[in-house]
Amino acid sequence: MTSQTPYIGYGPTFGKKDKLKTVLIPWFTDFLSPMIPAIAELAGYRFVNCPKTSKTSAETGLRYGNNEVCYPATLVVGDLIAELQTGKYDLNAVAVAITQTGGQCRATNYLSMIKQGLKNAGFGNIPTIAVTLGGQAYQNKQDGFKLPIRKIFKIGMCGLFFGDALFQLYSASIVREKRKGESQQLFDFCMEEARKIILENKPKKMLRLLENAVERFNDIEIVEKKLEKVGLIGEIFVKYNSYGQAHITEWLHEQEIEVMIPPLTGFFMQTFVNQIVNKENGIKRTSALTFKLLPLLYKFLDYYKQKFEKIIQKYRFYTAHESIFEIAQHAQEIIDLSNQFGEGWMIAGEIASFSRRGINRVVCVQPFGCIANHVVAKGIERRIKQLYPAVNLLYLDIDGGMSEVNLQNRLHFLIEKESP
Repeated sequence: MTSQTPYIGYGPTFGKKDKLKTVLIPWFTDFLSPMIPAIAELAGYRFVNCPKTSKTSAETGLRYGNNEVCYPATLVVGDLIAELQTGKYDLNAVAVAITQTGGQCRATNYLSMIKQGLKNAGFGNIPTIAVTLGGQAYQNKQDGFKLPIRKIFKIGMCGLFFGDALFQLYSASIVREKRKGESQQLFDFCMEEARKIILENKPKKMLRLLENAVERFNDIEIVEKKLEKVGLIGEIFVKYNSYGQAHITEWLHEQEIEVMIPPLTGFFMQTFVNQIVNKENGIKRTSALTFKLLPLLYKFLDYYKQKFEKIIQKYRFYTAHESIFEIAQHAQEIIDLSNQFGEGWMIAGEIASFSRRGINRVVCVQPFGCIANHVVAKGIERRIKQLYPAVNLLYLDIDGGMSEVNLQNRLHFLIEKESP
């Protein structure tokens, strides 16, 4: 009889003695990641962003992770391990962190992949942190980590609203600017100013910064031209991470296409729809108190969201986005709102929202291994065609072995098919 070696779990945990350690976090997106270390510093922790996701991230993630998992997991594991391998950090004074939302896919399970990757790479003594607003991490002991929600919630919320607004200013300007690089320079300046405001914990200053940003983006000299628009939807990481999406957005800009990407805010606001749907369908129990407080929280968030919206409306190329409840209303004509795995019903709702605003060319990016995203996105295609016959959908599967030339060739067919 063959003897079996007992499984030994990941040992290190983030205790109270570890609070002063440097905490590495993977790069997510340009309009949010630069602000995260400032929010963490306000909360009493030293978070450091890994460099922007790159080919090195992909290769390192494949080497030390499992190549059968979803592509964003590969990149996140690679980001962290590649940075640890640089030798810049005292391995006895460093930890790693990842967000955890409690969902059915990577949002909850990345942590176990990161731990296994760290062990495989020889970093099995490094503590891990699951960052969650709920305070309760899934399968991860971290007695030394607790977010002071009351202290950081308002400024963090304003940072997210600001990031979404700034990204809209940048996206519309970069494809029109006369002097190349001007929009990027202004974007970087605004992100740095936002970081300083977060450290001061002055939410009202974020509004004034946006007012200044709108004025300065309006002053950028542009080339007057009529631009075609393409909507970009799909899995959250590859939608907002430049390398994760194989730089599709940058390539479309080079073809003089304005890329319309839904605000990141919607991903978080969908919970207000999901809670109602889950209670009505008996999917999840929600206390009576929580159910009464949810509308109040939504009104609070929407109140501040509208403050930012009012300012950005002064931008010359402003584009309005529908509320999460309007998007849900469109989505339920296509798919049951109980479909909440991955991006779930939001994919259907965003396609419908784009079409109703005259944007009928839509790219849906789907990472390898994201089963929920593939099933929902491709499963609704027939229904989309029935309700929105003008829509031209292009599904792009993204993984570590993809050919960017192949992706660009497929994009060519999309943007040329409806050109005047």
